[in-house]
Amino acid sequence: MKKNKTVITIGRQLGSGGRTIGRKLAERLGIAYYDRELINLASKESGICGEFFEKADEKTSGGLLKAFAMGFSMNSAIFQNNDYLSNESLFQIQSDVIRKVAAAGSCVLVGRCADYILRDDPDCLNIFITANMSDRIRRVLEYNDKLKEKEAEEFINKADKSRSSYYNYYTDKIWGAAVSYDLCVNSSYYGIEATVDYILTFLKISEK
Repeated sequence: MKKNKTVITIGRQLGSGGRTIGRKLAERLGIAYYDRELINLASKESGICGEFFEKADEKTSGGLLKAFAMGFSMNSAIFQNNDYLSNESLFQIQSDVIRKVAAAGSCVLVGRCADYILRDDPDCLNIFITANMSDRIRRVLEYNDKLKEKEAEEFINKADKSRSSYYNYYTDKIWGAAVSYDLCVNSSYYGIEATVDYILTFLKISEK
């Protein structure tokens, strides 16, 4: 069935090229792309300094469990006792922003549990991008050539653990598990450009 709009969420391992793939998908489809832009929008919508969202980005804290992933609106209280701005409160605001941009039209959304937040959106296609460790290390070193290979691998493992904890904490799914997504792709197998082509082909098939 032809969809009313195209909403693609991208989960990704660090160094898998997921961000690049998401951006190229948006460019090829001529639709909006949101990654760190979501932080800026959340800051603008709430009037809260973007630094708070930066520090809490894809990180968890104790407190309100998964309540804010379940549909609370920004009209709900966002401050806890003593005006402590929790990560859960920031997640609530960011979740509302994700729902808002997805409702507004076609887009690609990277990370931040967007697949779970939009789980009731029939137009949403959820993708997870992985890659071989050697390729992931190479990409990390391209961004930071001061790191040694072993340090880059440790950095990757730490980032994956953080993203996994964040995702598993706010959702009832498992980060990186095939059952949590519509499509999982190893970008090392295809390369970045061919992975984009593959996803676009999958998208066309899913719309029939």
